[in-house]
Amino acid sequence: MPSNQILTISDITQEALAVLSNETVFARGINREYDDKFAVDGAKIGATLNIRRPARFQGTEGPALNVEGFEETYSPLTLTTQFHIDTQFNSVDLTLSMSDFSARVLRPAISQIATKIDYDMLQIATNNTANLVGTPGTLPASILPFLTAQAYLDAEAAPRDGDRSCYTDPFTNVTLASSLFTYFNPQAQVSEAFRKGMMGKDSGGMSWLMDQNVAQHTYGFASAAPTVTVNGANQGITTGWSQFGTLNITTAQNITLNVGDTFTIAGVYGVNPQNRQSYGKLRNFVVTAAVNAGTGAQTLSISPNIISSGQFQNVNAAPAAGAALTFASLPVGAANQVTGPQSLVIHKNAFTLGMADLIVPEGVAFAGRASDKMAGMSIRVVKQYTINNDSLPTRLDVLYGGAPLYPELSCRVTG
Repeated sequence: MPSNQILTISDITQEALAVLSNETVFARGINREYDDKFAVDGAKIGATLNIRRPARFQGTEGPALNVEGFEETYSPLTLTTQFHIDTQFNSVDLTLSMSDFSARVLRPAISQIATKIDYDMLQIATNNTANLVGTPGTLPASILPFLTAQAYLDAEAAPRDGDRSCYTDPFTNVTLASSLFTYFNPQAQVSEAFRKGMMGKDSGGMSWLMDQNVAQHTYGFASAAPTVTVNGANQGITTGWSQFGTLNITTAQNITLNVGDTFTIAGVYGVNPQNRQSYGKLRNFVVTAAVNAGTGAQTLSISPNIISSGQFQNVNAAPAAGAALTFASLPVGAANQVTGPQSLVIHKNAFTLGMADLIVPEGVAFAGRASDKMAGMSIRVVKQYTINNDSLPTRLDVLYGGAPLYPELSCRVTG
């Protein structure tokens, strides 16, 4: 009888990385950055990657030369989270076949890591997505809100290149799958929905995925029917680019706003980033810092920043003094707050996940690290003997962070 093959640290770490890549849902469908400069000394929490965004130009009519400034912009991505699963691999585990070892030992552990990454990224995505359709507190009953969300992506110049996805919570997914039975041809997509209870892969011009980690958002409230207006004209910037900004407002009521609440401003319309013409919808903004304010003058932290001209223009005009703000949901009283799932329609480049190599320690029973630059992922496995209780604990670590890259290429479908 042939002897069993002992699994090596290289076997385990490579398989762990493969399982992690396959187990993620949301993270698989977004931009992923892996920076191998951290492989030399090992990455640390708090390290920042600057993700380059393409330059943008305006152009000039007529024969006269008009040289534009070349301005590349960056989205900072900070590695904020080191997450690990701690378990024990004993000698029996290491004599299993790789398929058995993966199913019995690695997959349950890695599934928890993948869930954590997906959960964090969906929170980041939701809290940084300003575009919103649907009715807070009411699950969408048809595919129309999702097609409207796609229209927002089109208006924001998102390419139709096969990299669009929709992420729904389980209950929204059920509602949509039932509607697919009668709405879609060819028959293959209808059959997929009927057999699996899920939307088809390429239905409605995007891939549909159900993810239990889709964020639930609780909207803010006001002490009375809210009257919120812009305090001061010409706010925002007229040149350059920044993702985040502020807006000075005046409110006649006490208001409580949560991170992720969205609003529009009267007269401030979104523009297509290529032709800089209004696409006929008020620009959506999202609150990026919670507010628990009294009446009078307040300052909101918002995204996107208001950019009224220049290469990175995103609105037709700066808000006028006294222009009214309209929130997606701002009921009277905390008892009337609305909570609902935030399905997401996104292009791959709306958000980015960054991972980096953790240092491989010396003087342990074994330690290994596997990374894949194409997949944008890295994982470390360390095993060490503990003399105080005669055990061999093993830990699997990842270090990651997430950030908005082009959040305008995302739209929430609220429920």
